[in-house]
Amino acid sequence: MRIPVLYGSMREGRKSEAVAKFVHAELLKRGIESEYVTSEPYRDREPLERKHPEPWKSIMESADGLIVVAPEYNHGYPGQLKEMIDALTIEYNYKPVGFVGAGGYSGGSRAVEQLRQVMIELRMVPIREALYFPMVWELLNDKGELKNPELFLPRLETFLKELFWYAEALKEGREKHPWSK
Repeated sequence: MRIPVLYGSMREGRKSEAVAKFVHAELLKRGIESEYVTSEPYRDREPLERKHPEPWKSIMESADGLIVVAPEYNHGYPGQLKEMIDALTIEYNYKPVGFVGAGGYSGGSRAVEQLRQVMIELRMVPIREALYFPMVWELLNDKGELKNPELFLPRLETFLKELFWYAEALKEGREKHPWSK
């Protein structure tokens, strides 16, 4: 099974990246093939270069699902994340997507709710479970790592169990119905 982690923030001093790295590391511990993808390469590109980011395209073509880690900025998600998502279309079709929010009091829930709508339009299947990391700056140690990752492991297990189930079911569906691509 192959599930990349897409992290979308380029803000200096970002705290939510530790959450994305935690989720990615947990996938790898479970033997899941996963790439850690950020919107960082978009920082200095011209708009025309953004249309077909080949590495991102090939990653999503071979993916069985996707995890999006989104910080919440001003009740929404970052523009760079939207650009990254909008760069592709059919590569997302009929694949599950799980969301991880990171932010202030709401833990990124408002950004996640907006992302659900976008992903449905791209024919992805958002899973019900989501992970939220409220007050993310208080959850990190001096090294920028989660202070108590074990607090999030039970919720992560539930989240991943649902995502993996959908990844297997939808993969079988895509193989049986090639018109779905």
